[in-house]
Parts: sequence; C-alpha cells; structure tokens
Amino acid sequence: MGHQSDLTPDGKSESVIFCYNRTMESDREGTHEEILRLLRENKDLAEQNHVLLKKLYRNDMIGISVRIIWYAVLIGLPFAVYFYLLEPYFEAFGANYELFRQGMAEIPGLKGLENFLPSIGG
Repeated sequence: MGHQSDLTPDGKSESVIFCYNRTMESDREGTHEEILRLLRENKDLAEQNHVLLKKLYRNDMIGISVRIIWYAVLIGLPFAVYFYLLEPYFEAFGANYELFRQGMAEIPGLKGLENFLPSIGG
C-alpha cells in the first residue's frame, strides 16, 4: 500500500479517507438541497390542507346552523299556524277544543278514535 506514514492509525490510507470525505460533502449538499425542497413541498401541502380544513369546518358549521333552524321551523310552524292563523277564527266563531272533539265524534268511523283517545290520556 505504501509507506507507514500514508496509513492512518486504523490502518487505512489517507487518500481513501480524503476521497470518501469529498464524496460525502457533495452528497450532503445534494441531500441538504433535497431536504429543503421536501420541506418547502411539505409546507405547501400543509397550507393547502389548512385551507381545505377551514372550508370543511365552515361548511360543517353552516350545515349545523341550517339543521337547527330547519328543526326549529318544523317544531314551531304548527304552533305558529295555530296561534296566529287558526285561533282567531276559532275564537271568532266561538269554537274551542271541546266543540271540535264533539264535531269529530259525529264523523262516521271516528267514534272508535274518540273512545281510544281518552284511554291513552289516562
């Protein structure tokens, strides 16, 4: 291999180590650039993901709000129709719930329903 002075304490040649170090430095620069490129790409993907998550969250909140309003309308509309539209007419004609039940009892076929309703109520 050469003289004793060309060898390192572990028995390898210095020229091999020098060549290896130069190769590693150039590989490190390429790897460093690759890591930076990958970090930039990762950052871009994270920003796109954040934008999409914000849109999903906003759409979910809008959907929940619409659903709450829809159920409030479904539950409240019959009461509003009765109190604001039908009750004034019932009071104008002197009708009430008992009179309504008596009228329902006269309809053929609903007598069984009339007998069934009090048994449910207690």
